[in-house]
Formats: sequence, structure tokens, C-alpha cells
Amino acid sequence: MKKIKLMAAVLSFAIIFTLASTGAKAANAPYTSLTYDKDHNIVRTVDGYFPDSLWDKFGDRYLKSPSDLFVYDNKEIYIADTGNGRIVVCNLQGEFLFEISEGLTEPSGVFVTEEGEIFVADTKGKEIAVFDRDGNKKRSYLTPESPLFGTNAKYAPTKVAVNGAGTIYALSKGNSGGILTISTQGDFYGYFGANDTELSLANKIRRTLFTEAQLASLQKNVPASACNLDIDDSGLVYTVTQGVGRGGLKKYNLAGSSMLKGVTADNLCSDVCVGEMENIYTVSKQGYIMEYARDGELLFHFGGNDDGKNRMGLFSNATAIDVDASYSLYVLDGDRGDITVFKPTEYADTVHEALKMYQEGFYLESYEPWEEVLSKNSLFDYANRGIAKSLYKLEDYKGAMEMARLGGDEKTYSDAFWQVRNKWLRDHIVTVFFIILAISLVMKVLKHFKVDKVVKGFLGKSKLLCELAYIKRMIKNPADTFYGIKFEKKTSVLSASIIYLTVFGMYVINKYTCGFLFKTVPDGQYDIVMDIVKVLGVSLLFVICNNMICSIRDGEATFKTCYQSFAYCFVPYLALTPVKYALSHVLTYNEQFLISFIDFIIVAATGILILVMIREIQCYSYKETFVSVFLTLFTMIIIVAAGIIIFALFKQVVDFVIGIYKEGYYRGR
Repeated sequence: MKKIKLMAAVLSFAIIFTLASTGAKAANAPYTSLTYDKDHNIVRTVDGYFPDSLWDKFGDRYLKSPSDLFVYDNKEIYIADTGNGRIVVCNLQGEFLFEISEGLTEPSGVFVTEEGEIFVADTKGKEIAVFDRDGNKKRSYLTPESPLFGTNAKYAPTKVAVNGAGTIYALSKGNSGGILTISTQGDFYGYFGANDTELSLANKIRRTLFTEAQLASLQKNVPASACNLDIDDSGLVYTVTQGVGRGGLKKYNLAGSSMLKGVTADNLCSDVCVGEMENIYTVSKQGYIMEYARDGELLFHFGGNDDGKNRMGLFSNATAIDVDASYSLYVLDGDRGDITVFKPTEYADTVHEALKMYQEGFYLESYEPWEEVLSKNSLFDYANRGIAKSLYKLEDYKGAMEMARLGGDEKTYSDAFWQVRNKWLRDHIVTVFFIILAISLVMKVLKHFKVDKVVKGFLGKSKLLCELAYIKRMIKNPADTFYGIKFEKKTSVLSASIIYLTVFGMYVINKYTCGFLFKTVPDGQYDIVMDIVKVLGVSLLFVICNNMICSIRDGEATFKTCYQSFAYCFVPYLALTPVKYALSHVLTYNEQFLISFIDFIIVAATGILILVMIREIQCYSYKETFVSVFLTLFTMIIIVAAGIIIFALFKQVVDFVIGIYKEGYYRGR
């Protein structure tokens, strides 16, 4: 009995100690770590980094408005102490080693080459100064004299990076031409990686309509300038630009084209750095740190703005970030003048291990770490995508399809499905041939015994079935079909309503259950109410508006005729949607043009039928038909806009009444 009590006590102590340790580590992270799921929604994730230490004094002085730092050879950290006009050098434990201040006035960027040369961007001194390991100034790069630089271009270097060949990449304050490229000898090569200019719709209209004199008075549309840059071991240049958002983070190849498409960066990004396995890290002025894989997939999003409590891991004005070989992050705060060191958690180490193995081609070895990542965080969809790619390389195509669908990786799913489909065709091509042959024989036998006439005779006894079957006539002669609807009463409101409901049913089935590669909504998400508005609501609104416009413009059709005729205009949709639905389950991205082509035919054919319908039932000319369609669409827009305004006003009135009621109720109490 005593042994049992002793064991229970020891076990309780162990549990308490474990929880205390976990709580202590969690307490070191005053933020919530986030990532993107497969649908590009922000979701919570397990903490990948926690703040480990904080350095705020180097030598006998504190930092003053520091603006950049650089981790060199995983041994030293070089800090651009801008306010004190010096470069501070410390080790990875934050211990001061030495400083460089010779001839520096406002150092705002620092970079150290593999050979140990220290490049400093001195903004106020308008030069890029180069120092040796002992702090002796070797040379400097002043304003380029090349005509390529521009006579009015500004030269005030703010950031600098150097590739393995010695080419210098620099950013200059007030210069929107792009990244300056300078040779080791000081020759100006030209600008590199300039951002694109974006015109608003209003400016596009002005540029179209204004005279040259008016255009000259307009403010010039200058592209946003990158605010920081870095370079990896392969010589690829990375930049961040503030106020851009999507496209604010760029990874340039040697031709100057960005290799990251559609990557969303923080609007206030202040720095970017690249790890040894090409992981990309950015930090914003507000202290938000984002880690991306080399393909631009977001892994971790953490950190944040200091709320005045001076908690380690939050920032007032984060100005720079860099990473060492062990994935420890060093983040510089320009306002507080300190450096916060973040250490990766066990979870982040597992993610990095799996990612590194996969990128190096060890697909089988990467499978187990990815599984471990999922066991710790089942919502980390990037792990599903990693497993899918690993399984694809290992030729487990069905498994790759399953994991790719869980991770939302359409490309891997398409590639794996291509392989599965090819194998199925090889194994069943003979069976498919005999099935087609058997169907052909059955059709000939049925035609020989005139079974089709028997079926038509049976269906002809039902008035509703005849009205629905009348839709086939639309394919042969649309004008004659609308004549039959208007004058011969070949259809009814019931048959038209059934067609509308059938169209809606096809729309819903195709939208939510078509092939994974061609779905426009995430798996498991449904919005039937909005679907009703899009299909049935828009159709009814078009019929109402068109009937109203045509009544004003001396049209001859009644609302009932318009309602029935418009339903029969959906023949292309009814005929081709099942084909499109079936193809969506057997096609890959390589054949997606077939789906696009079918969509084009549906839209074009339906539009033509609507024009023919209005012309025939309203007895219009082609000109009157196009005018009525334009006025119908315009009326629909006005009604929708008015509806939105009325709804917004009604909601405000309701909120106001509820607010008064609550105030009166609580004051009365």
C-alpha cells in the first residue's frame, strides 16, 4: 500500500512538473501562432518559435535607432547602429566583440561576404563603404557616373547585398528605379527588379480622356520602392515592399522576374532574410514575423506589436531580421534598440526536418517527419501536401491523390490522377471496347423492333411530358419553338417551373460534387441560399425586368410567355452540363481547356437563344432587341443596388431601435 502511494505521489509530481514546464514555455510566447489552411484561411497552429533572450546593450553603449543586422558564418552578428554611427559586432550569445565607426555617419544597411568583407550602406554619407575584418576601410562606392543611372536619380544607399561573384545590389533612398547593381570595380550595370506601377480605374479614365496639358499636371504614377533586400547562396535576390500586400514579397531570378506568384506579405514589411534551405523570413514594422517555404507557402505567422507591457517577443518598431544555421531568429527593434532571439520549438524542428529531406530528394525519409507533424497538428495542411508529394515520388498515386485532396494541392492531385487514369486505361481498354460494342448492338436491336416509337407513344399520353419533351425542338428551330410557346400553347407554367428547378438542381450538383480539380468551392462548404439567389433569383429578376422594359417599348409578349420562353433558353445548359460534370471526374489540368470550351459554348448559346427569344415573342427588330437587353441589364443593376441600400438602411434602423431598447432597459434596472 505504501509503495502504491509512493508511486502515485511520484507520478503526480511528474505530471505537475511537465505541465509547469509546458506552461513556462507557453508563457514565453505572448502571441498566437498562425498559418494558412488549404483554402487560404488564417488558422491557429502550434507555436513554431518562442522568445528566448533579449539583448539591449553592446559594449558600454546602448543601441540608438538601429536599422539592420546580419548573421555572418553562424558565428557573428553585425548590427547597423544608425544613431551612433557605427557597426556593432557581437557573437551569437550577444557578447560584444568590436565595433566599426571609421568614416561612418548614418549606417543603415550591412552585409558581410564569405571572404569577410563588410559592406555598409551609409545613407547620409551617400556611399557604400567596404571594411576588412579589422575594421579598416578598403574602398567605397560613390554616386555612379554612368548615363544608365540617370542625371536626376538619387543616390543615398539604405540597404546592400553582395552575391558570390562580387556584384553589389543596393537600395537607394528616394530612387524608384529598382535595385542598383554595381560591379566590384564600381561600374554601374543598371537597375534590377523594379516594381510595377498600378493605375486605379479613375486614373485610367483620366489618361484616356485628358489632353496632354491636363496629363502633365497630373501627379506622376511612381512605382513603390523596395524597402529591404537579401540574397541567397544561389545568387537569387529577395525584396520586400511596403503597402503592396499580395506581391509585396518577391524572389527574383537572374532575368529579373519574380518566382513567387501571388504570395501575400504584410503591408508593413521592413525586412526579409533567407535561411540555409531557402526558407524565407519577413518581419513587419509592427513585429509580425512570417516564415515561408521556398515555394512561398506560409509555414508560421507569429509575433506582434508591443502593447506597452514590454513583453519579450513583441515589438515597437521591428526593423530587421536574420536567421542562423539552427533556425534561431534575431529580430532588431529600432525604437527600443534591442535584439530579441527566437528559438525554434520541437514542432518547428520537425517541420524543417521534413521540408529539408523532401527538398533534397529524400522522399521516403521525409514521410515519417510529415506524419509526426500531423500528429502534433492535424490542421497543418502543408504537411498533407508534403506527404502527397512524397507519395507521388514513391509512385503511390492513389495515396498521393488522397493526401493532395486533404491538403488542397490540385497540381499534385492532377499529376497523380493522370498516372492512375493511364494505368486504369491500360488494364481495362479491352473491356471498354466490348462495352461500347455491346451498347451499339443493343441500340440497333431496339431500333429494329421500333422500341423508340413505343416509348414515344407512351410518353405522348402525358401532357406534362409532352411539354417537357418540347425542349428538343429548340435544338432544331429556336424561332419556331418560341412561336409555339407564344401562339400554340405548347408549354405551361408548370413545365417551365420544372425546367427552372432542374437547372438549379444541376447547378448545385455540379458545383458541390464535380471533380476535385474543377470545384470552385472547398470540400464541405455549402451555401444553398446564395445558390438560390444566383440561379432562381437572377432568372426571375431578368424575366420581370425584361417584361417591364418590353411593355414600355411596345412589346407583344405577356409575363407568362416571357417566363415560359426564358426557361426553354436553358437548353444548352441542360444538354452540356451533364457532359461537363462527367468530364470533370476524368480530366486532369492538362485537359482543362475542354471544360473551359464547354462553358464558353453554354454561355454563348444561351445568350444567343435569349436574343432570339426576345426578338420572336416581342416582335422586335435586332436593334430593338439589343436595346431592350441593355435596358434590362441596367434595370437589374439599379434594382440590386437599391435593394442593397434599402437593406443597409433597414439594418441601421433595426440596430438603432435595439440600441435604444437596451439602453432604456439597463437604465431602468
